[in-house]
Amino acid sequence: MTQAQDESNIHGFVVNQMLKDYEDMDSTVATQFISKAYEVRVFKDTTYDSLSDWYFNKFKPNVFLLDEDEYTEASIQSLKIQFLIAGTDFGTSRQRDMGQKWSDTIRGYLGELGLKQLLSNRFNIDIELGHEPGRLEEYLDLDIKQVKKSNDLNYRNPLINVSIKTTKSNGVWLDIPGDQFSHSDLYVLALIGVDVNHLFSFFKHLSVFKDKVLKKGVDNNCINQLEADEIYNKVPSFRKIYGYIAGLVSSDMNKDDYTYEGLMGRTNFTITNWSGKYEEDYLDIVKRDKGARTVKFAGIGSFTQSNRHIYGLAGLKNSAEDWQSMLVDKI
Repeated sequence: MTQAQDESNIHGFVVNQMLKDYEDMDSTVATQFISKAYEVRVFKDTTYDSLSDWYFNKFKPNVFLLDEDEYTEASIQSLKIQFLIAGTDFGTSRQRDMGQKWSDTIRGYLGELGLKQLLSNRFNIDIELGHEPGRLEEYLDLDIKQVKKSNDLNYRNPLINVSIKTTKSNGVWLDIPGDQFSHSDLYVLALIGVDVNHLFSFFKHLSVFKDKVLKKGVDNNCINQLEADEIYNKVPSFRKIYGYIAGLVSSDMNKDDYTYEGLMGRTNFTITNWSGKYEEDYLDIVKRDKGARTVKFAGIGSFTQSNRHIYGLAGLKNSAEDWQSMLVDKI
């Protein structure tokens, strides 16, 4: 058996275990959670012991499941703030329309709801999230607005500022652009199993297409019923959303410095983990250090030219002791 076949068998075994434990998880999402963790060397070999250690000790304790009600909350809360959000992506000139902004904001809010659920279930900590209409800067860096531990009589202000970042299930980087890193004490990365069409799937679930848009098309003779049914069936159906909290980063972790790891090919170097500050010319340093023709980041290729702080999945803190010392004891 070749190494590639061995890796595939081991990955398949753990995917099957994941789908057994979470019966309604999408198989593509399950595969991405595992394959991306391996791609960036969260577990460094392909043995079952190594992969199962990640699964049982780093993934399973940090899983959350969001349903229709939570997606509804995310969509409404996100809709409230759309006219306060810039149309450009941070650090780029790419313009996003309101639909794209809304979809992106929903995904971010789902990650926040995931952390809310996890803190309640795992640590008996209730939080209130900080999304209300108002000045954008009032809540950008204060994702947890109120907190109530088991020994608290009432909700109170958190003792540390926590920023919750969310990426899709194929994401591998906690990316904190510009000077945002100095605005919070702790950063949390949530990976969420939604695809790019999640908002359309929710619209389908609400019968927006069948009973409104497509019905109007049939009534106006734009399409016939068979064509309407074909379009409707092509839109992905809404399903419960799985995600997990990949880990934590404190604001003093390589604040003014960086470390990195990667894989050297024949002439090209792929960065599998970066931890700390990042500026555009740092890649030239890596290129010289490694004697590489090109340098790229795993999973993304490159970041925009803006200065930022970057942390890979392998550099995040996620042990039970990390949760306790970095968040539970301090918040």
